[in-house]
Amino acid sequence: MRNLALSVVAIGVLLGLAPGSAAPAAVTPKQLVLTLVREPTVRVLMFHQVSNHPIEPKVGIGTPWMAPQRFNDLLQALALRGYHFITMQKAVAFLSGRLPTALLPRRSVTLTFDDGYRSAWSEATPILRRFHATATMFFEGHATGTIRGRLNDADLRAMARSGIWSLQSHGFAGHSDLLVGPHGERSPYWYANLQWLSREHRFETIAEFERRIQNDLVHFRHAFEPITGARIDLFAYPSGEYGQNAALPHGANPLTNTQAGHSNAPNLTPSIFRALKNAGFVAAFSVYDPGHVHFASRGDDLYALPRIGFSAKASVAQDLRSMDSLETKGIEFPEIENGEFMAVAPIALGGNRLYAAATTQPLIYLLDRRGRRIAAFRERALERGRGGAPAAIGALTLEKNHLWVAQQAVVGGHVAPVLSEFSILNGAPKIESRRTLPTAMSWLVGIAWLDGNLYGIDDGGEIFNVLRGRRVGEIVHGASYQGGRFAGLVAGDGALITYDRRMQRILLVTPRGTIHATGALRGDVRSLAMEGHELFVSRWDTARHMFRIYTIGAARTQ
Repeated sequence: MRNLALSVVAIGVLLGLAPGSAAPAAVTPKQLVLTLVREPTVRVLMFHQVSNHPIEPKVGIGTPWMAPQRFNDLLQALALRGYHFITMQKAVAFLSGRLPTALLPRRSVTLTFDDGYRSAWSEATPILRRFHATATMFFEGHATGTIRGRLNDADLRAMARSGIWSLQSHGFAGHSDLLVGPHGERSPYWYANLQWLSREHRFETIAEFERRIQNDLVHFRHAFEPITGARIDLFAYPSGEYGQNAALPHGANPLTNTQAGHSNAPNLTPSIFRALKNAGFVAAFSVYDPGHVHFASRGDDLYALPRIGFSAKASVAQDLRSMDSLETKGIEFPEIENGEFMAVAPIALGGNRLYAAATTQPLIYLLDRRGRRIAAFRERALERGRGGAPAAIGALTLEKNHLWVAQQAVVGGHVAPVLSEFSILNGAPKIESRRTLPTAMSWLVGIAWLDGNLYGIDDGGEIFNVLRGRRVGEIVHGASYQGGRFAGLVAGDGALITYDRRMQRILLVTPRGTIHATGALRGDVRSLAMEGHELFVSRWDTARHMFRIYTIGAARTQ
C-alpha cells in the first residue's frame, strides 16, 4: 500500500491536491493521461491443413483445417493491418534475448503448421509466397510417408529447397496413443504421461520417462536432418501437452485446474524440458489453454512458448478482433470452468501478487504481474449464506497480507451483501472473518484502503466507509461532468480513483466524491488496481475478458 499511496499522492501534487487537505467547494477537473503499456511480443500463429476437402476433419478451437481462400484472406488482412511476417529463426532469436527489441518489428507474426499435412505444402505455399511470408512445419515422424495426405521424404526435400519452409519436430511418435494404465487405458498425450509397462505391472519411472522422450526426440533428428539438410532444434508439443495438465489429487476440485487429467502424473514438465535440452532442442511450442491466451514474450519459458490457433468457422473479422484484444501487456483472464467461460472481473495488487476473482463462482486466482495464472482457489467460505445463489464477488483489495472480498446482494432474493477478510499464507487465502454489510452497500463494485479506512463505491457512485457502515459521499455531478455507472476503486493518501463506465473516464475524487481530475479510457472496464504510476485494469473486451496495464499522469499544460 505504501507504493500505491505514494503514487496517488504524486498525482495529487501534480493536480494541486495536498494530501489530507479539504476539498474545495467547486473544482474544475484537470486532465489525466493514460498510456497503454505494450510488451514486445511475437504472435506465433498455428495452422494445420489448408484445404477445401480436409482429411480427419474436426471442429472447435484450433480446428486442424482452413480453406485456402480463408487462409489467403487472413494473411492479406494481417498485412493490411501492419503486421510483419518474420522467420521462426528471428522470432526465437528475439524470445531468447539474442535479438535486440529494437530490431523486432512492432507487430511481428510467425506462422506455424502442425502434423505435416501435404495440403499445407501444396496449398499454402503459393499464398505464403504472395505475401512474402515464411512458415515452420512441425511434422510427425512416424506419419511421414506412411499416412495418406501426409508429407513424404520427397516433399520434405522440396520444402527445404523452397526458401519458404523451415522443417521442425512434432516428435517421432507424435500423436500416437500410449498405454497409460493397467486396464488398457490409452492416451494421445504421448509426451505428457507415464507409460504403463504391462510385462512388469508398473508405471515407468521418471528417469525412464525422460529417457523415452529423449530417445524419441533424438531419433527424429537422426532420421530427418539428413533429408531436410538443416538442423532440427525446435519442437511443438502434440496437442500442446507438456505435463501442465496433471491429474488432480484425490478429492481436489477440477475447477482449480483447467483441462485437468491429460497427464497421469504430476510434475512431469521439468523432465520434459530436460529431455528437450538434452536432445539438442533450443525451444518448444505449445498451444494456448483457454484462459491463458497471450502472445509469446521473453517472460515465457523457451520450452513452453504459446501459440494462437484459429477456428475454421470463424471469420477473418473475428480473428482480427481476437488478436486486437491481445495487443497489450495483458492476457486473457483464466475464466474457463469445465470448458465454459465465466466472468472474471475484480482484481487486487500487492507487491508481486495479483489476485483476480470470478464474479459468479467462489473462485480466486493468483496471477503473476503479467497476468499469468499461478494458482486457483475455490473458497467455500464465499458460498456461506448464499442459499445456492451466485457468489457475486464485486470487489477485492489487498492490505499487507490480507485480502478483502466484497460480495454483492442478489436481485430479488434474500441474500445480503458480505465483506470477507482472508489472510494470505504462501499465496493461498485463508478465511479470517465475515460480516454482513448494510443493505445500502448491496452493490459495491470497488473497495480500497485510504488513511486507515476501507472505502467502497457502488455502481451508482455512492461512496461508503465500509467498516463503519455509513455513506460518506457521492460522485458529484455538475455542469462540467455528467455521469455515470461506476466500477473499480483504488486509493492513496487523500485520493480515490474510480471508473465511470457510461462516460468511459477515469476519475480522481475525494472520499466525499468531489472530482479533481478525469482521463479518457475507452472499453468495458470492470475493476482497477494500481502501483507506482501504473494502473492495472480488468476489461471485458468484445472478444475476451482482458487484463491490461496503463501508465497514468497529469496532462501537460500549454
